[in-house]
Amino acid sequence: MRTIRHVAVLLAFLVLSPGCLSLFGGEESDSELVNCELEPNNPDCEIGGVTEDDCFFNEVFTGDYCRLMTSPENLDYGEESLLLVVGQTIQALTPSFTGDGPQNWLINPRLPEGLNLDLESGVISGVPESESPLTSYTIIGKNIVGSSVYIIDIEILSEPPENITYFTNEIFCTLSKPCGISSPYNSGGLIENWEVIPALPLGLEILDSGAISGTAQQLGDSNHTISGSNSGGSAYTDIRIITIHEEPVNLYYSSHFFQWFLDDNIAESPNIEGGEIINWTIEPPLPDGLTFSQNDGSIIGIPSELHAIREHYVTATNTGGSITTTILISVQDISPTNIRYEPYLLNLIVNEEMSVLSPSWSDGTPESWEIYPNLPQGLTLDRQNGEISGNPIYVQESTNYQIWANNTGGYTETQISITISSLPPDEIYWSESEYVLSSNTSVLIPVTNNGPYIDTWEVSPSLPSGLIILDNGTISGIPDSRTDWNEYTIWANNTGGAVGLSIWIVVHDLRADQNDLLRGMSEADFGGWPSPILPIGEWAFPVAFESSGIPVVSASHVGKGKILGYGHESWVDYTNHPFSLRAVEWVCGENAEVGLAYGAGFDDFENKLQDAGHNVHLSVTPSDLTGIDCLLDEFWNGHDDNDNTALVDFMNSGGGVIMGGHAWYWSYSNTDVAHNYPGNKIAKSTGLFVSSDWGYNDVYFQNIPHEYSTISNAIAAVLADRIDGIEMANDDAAVAYSALSDCTGIVTLDYTDFWTPLRHLVNQTGYTVIPYSTLWSSTGYELGADPVADIILRLEDALMFSLPADELPIHPSHVEFPGEVPLNATRITRTVTVNGTQSGLPSNFGYSNPRSSLRMSTGLYAPPGEIITIVVDEEVSELGFSILIGAHTDGLWNKEIIKRHSRIYRTWSIENTTTVVANAFGGPIYAYIPAGSSFGEINVTISGAIRAPLFVLGDTSDFEWIYSEKENPAPWAELVSNNFIMTVPSSEIRNLNNPSQLMNWWDRALEMEHELYGFEPWPRVERAVFDAQISVGWMHSGYPFMAHDLSVPDVVNYTHMSENGDWGMFHELGHNHQWMPSTLPGTTETSCNFASVYLMEDLVGVEGHGAVDPEQRRNRMESYFNDGSNISNWSVWTALDTYLIIKEEWGWDPITESLSVYYDLSPAEVPSSDNEEFNAWVLYLSNATGYNLAPYHSAWGFPLNENTYAALEHLPVWVEDPLRSDFFSYEAIIRNLDSDDETTSTTDISWETYDNGTNTSLTFYYGTIDMGNQSSGWSSSQYLGGTSVGNHSTTITGLSWGTTYYGRIQASSDDRTVWFGPISWTTDYPLD
Repeated sequence: MRTIRHVAVLLAFLVLSPGCLSLFGGEESDSELVNCELEPNNPDCEIGGVTEDDCFFNEVFTGDYCRLMTSPENLDYGEESLLLVVGQTIQALTPSFTGDGPQNWLINPRLPEGLNLDLESGVISGVPESESPLTSYTIIGKNIVGSSVYIIDIEILSEPPENITYFTNEIFCTLSKPCGISSPYNSGGLIENWEVIPALPLGLEILDSGAISGTAQQLGDSNHTISGSNSGGSAYTDIRIITIHEEPVNLYYSSHFFQWFLDDNIAESPNIEGGEIINWTIEPPLPDGLTFSQNDGSIIGIPSELHAIREHYVTATNTGGSITTTILISVQDISPTNIRYEPYLLNLIVNEEMSVLSPSWSDGTPESWEIYPNLPQGLTLDRQNGEISGNPIYVQESTNYQIWANNTGGYTETQISITISSLPPDEIYWSESEYVLSSNTSVLIPVTNNGPYIDTWEVSPSLPSGLIILDNGTISGIPDSRTDWNEYTIWANNTGGAVGLSIWIVVHDLRADQNDLLRGMSEADFGGWPSPILPIGEWAFPVAFESSGIPVVSASHVGKGKILGYGHESWVDYTNHPFSLRAVEWVCGENAEVGLAYGAGFDDFENKLQDAGHNVHLSVTPSDLTGIDCLLDEFWNGHDDNDNTALVDFMNSGGGVIMGGHAWYWSYSNTDVAHNYPGNKIAKSTGLFVSSDWGYNDVYFQNIPHEYSTISNAIAAVLADRIDGIEMANDDAAVAYSALSDCTGIVTLDYTDFWTPLRHLVNQTGYTVIPYSTLWSSTGYELGADPVADIILRLEDALMFSLPADELPIHPSHVEFPGEVPLNATRITRTVTVNGTQSGLPSNFGYSNPRSSLRMSTGLYAPPGEIITIVVDEEVSELGFSILIGAHTDGLWNKEIIKRHSRIYRTWSIENTTTVVANAFGGPIYAYIPAGSSFGEINVTISGAIRAPLFVLGDTSDFEWIYSEKENPAPWAELVSNNFIMTVPSSEIRNLNNPSQLMNWWDRALEMEHELYGFEPWPRVERAVFDAQISVGWMHSGYPFMAHDLSVPDVVNYTHMSENGDWGMFHELGHNHQWMPSTLPGTTETSCNFASVYLMEDLVGVEGHGAVDPEQRRNRMESYFNDGSNISNWSVWTALDTYLIIKEEWGWDPITESLSVYYDLSPAEVPSSDNEEFNAWVLYLSNATGYNLAPYHSAWGFPLNENTYAALEHLPVWVEDPLRSDFFSYEAIIRNLDSDDETTSTTDISWETYDNGTNTSLTFYYGTIDMGNQSSGWSSSQYLGGTSVGNHSTTITGLSWGTTYYGRIQASSDDRTVWFGPISWTTDYPLD
């Protein structure tokens, strides 16, 4: 302030001084006066400022000036209360306020020890040093003007205990003895309270120091949590307390050695010291009659058996330990007396079982028996109970025998006498009453003689040639020719007499039977499509084969009768081939009584049979077969069980049956041909099995079947090869393979006569392991290299597909494919819910397996050969669905080298609430829902399975996949989207981390295919299964779509697929979208490529296949059109060119629209012939584009009819198509040719150029005579020029009046001429 005052005086002085007056002298200054308002920074304008020192005590310096100080207001520490812990530094509390800051700070009462209030800043900080109750503290901040007050509550808790540690966590106590543990070490705050949970055992307590002491009053082993706490918190530790008995000591009985007798009354108790005994044992057990008390170790009772001196170990046990002592015990017997046999004089008969002779005695029980001399041969003395029994073999005079009975107490003796007499022959029999023998096969028919010895044997009439009866009555030899059934009486003779017994014997020669049937026969061209008649019985044989090599006529011996079966019922009475009568002669005999079955339709055979010398009975039923030698009937019949029994009895007793019928058509609407097809209900008896396969009707009766086409011969030869080492030639084995393969896939295991030797063969040879390899490797199993091994492979296939679940083995080949299950994989039980409403696809999607049952994934996998239990509720069990185990369902028998077993899946019908299922190879588990089902949601509980990697788009997150699902142990995984499912090896997805991105891409790919083909919504989720080998091709369509596992690394790689696509997969999935009526002839491999082109271009963004390269397309089209555009050559790529040109003009929409038309056609509207299909497509596509495409398709060679052309006349022709000029020369189409406005010398000619053709010019020819299409014959012409689409006209002049003229238009191009017309007109007459 002083400075300001001084400046003011100076300024006043300067203002009052004259302008020339100098402050420091009288000399005039040259400087000018400065305006400080305009130049505030001028040095001459600087003056001294106000400082803090210039302010008074009640003022505050603002930096520029001093202002009046204000009182502090609204003092606040941000916390109303503090809960602190001793020893823990508090976060400093800084005050806030309004107004000017306090100059002094006060607090009342004083802060707890360790805390302080900074008297300059008011900050509270520090480390509390001791516990303090909740206290309110008043804090005052003041300056000279005023003050502000704040109240804060502070409570300080003790330092909590941190760690409680006993020197051991286990306390061992002895019952009723003091025990305990010393105080624990505790870090942290002092413990004020102790708590034990659960409470300590009775008798123990915890002290204030934490020590545990007392006297344990109860046994036990318990765990306890000890907690120590104070106001600051708690700490915990666990201890275990074990209380046991005092160990037992000093165990003994009154004696170390006890020698007792039978029937003594025994009571012996032990002495023992120490703790209570809770268990007494003795080893070995006491003799019978004595009891060892487990309560007190006493031995009581009356011994009832002898007992040699033996050590017994008595052990007393409690929780504290055990003690054992040893005692010796023996029990002696009383000597037996007064032994007797009744009767003691025995009169026995040779070979007649004697009644058991038992002794009686007094006193002690004998332990052993002896006799002298030895009993006669066939009789025995039981040396334990003295009984005599048996069947004497030889005659013997009366003989005395001395018998002794012994025990440890002594012995006694007695005597008996035995006489043995003889009988005449008796009790002679053979195991069967009828024997069916095979010629040229070794025979041994042993006899059983349970009667007396036979001296000689005789037989009448003589046995079949080659057989003899041996000295022991056995029939042996090798019969060398066939015989009819004969009854043979066999006499057994000895000195006691003779007896005659009867057996029946027949000798069959199946080769001779075949010769009898086929001698002089020729090939037959029967009607109808037959089923194979499989000769599976021991005495069944094929008679004739059709052109593909399956037996369609077979025969068999049945008991004393015969049966012959045809594969079609119309062959039974076929009158245009001699075999039908030959069959009757073989089955029925000559001049036989032949019955024609009621309703079989064979009555027209009556005359033919009568002409052959037979007597015919009409309308015969199985219920009355009297008076006939044979019956002609159908396999597909209406016979009930009684009828079938009557037929079998009829044949067994010598009657004959001829049956015909096919089962393939029957199987379309029925199941289980082995048991439900009528003709097979007697197949186990007849040996003829009607298969549900089909064959051709050209039957080769002129060829005698190969020996090993007879099943029984084939089985015997294969067994001899593999078990006896009698090697079959490869050609023979190949025949046997064919014969057996026809049977193994359809003849069920309950046909035991067929299967028993074959199962024995597989058990002897073991299972076949086929090494895994990829498609390009030559490693694998080579079919045909060893036909016998191939037969065994076929048998394995049938067994693995037919055995019940509990009999299925773990097939060793599963290790190669589909893969091993880790040994430590957990078997789980899981209930899955699947969608049982599955419509499937309409049957016209013929390449897609449209009516196949649909697989519903469960995410579970069946380990090889292990039982999986399926549980459903009662309602679900009646729905009619199945369980499928295994994803790989392609058969491989058509391959030369197979990479895995052909059939590694199993289906199991669910018909009960609990079903056990399995697969010898293992595989994914599916609920298998028939197409067309509307079951709704189905709950299925599956037990015994393992988890498989399963990703479901929208349900499984990538996180769940990466950290859980993809590591599931099953060897096969599934990736699922809304439209597509891929079944892939788990090894290929272990590193897949973006399944959502991948399956979204695949989902869109399938969605695009559905959109392209126009059938929406698509009613099923398509599946792709990747396999080591598939049935055909690199990939193939169907449900599931099949591909080789070599493709998997690419198809599960999003980057690869999004950049490269997969033409082949799109192509095969395109097959699944092909509707049969819209798939034109020759385009099976074409219209599926719509999908490949569309997805490669619009989804992937690449061309995708060299065949659609423009240059290749042009070359291919030039070749096709240069060859005359022959529709028979229109297929695959050439056909695709036809469609692509349309696509390039209008896009895919017209093609989609045209395909969609077919889905709604009535049956009557569906094109049925090739020509109809071509014409229908052109109609639908033309309507979709709005252009008449008939000329375009005609250029390609489509056989279009006039109706198609007429139906499209209302549409403009597509004249811009790229075929014109470059590939094909189109004809012009002229229509509406007419004349009008005639005068005496002129007329106007008009026409419409509907199609301008290729490089075409028009000429109008006219004259008074119609010269047709011969230009040289016309008298006049007028050139009309080139063509253009539209209506045109011209005037013809120079005509004669009153004359009739004719005219035609000629359309000419470089290579063709077309005429249109004729028209006619008459010129006017001149006016008078």
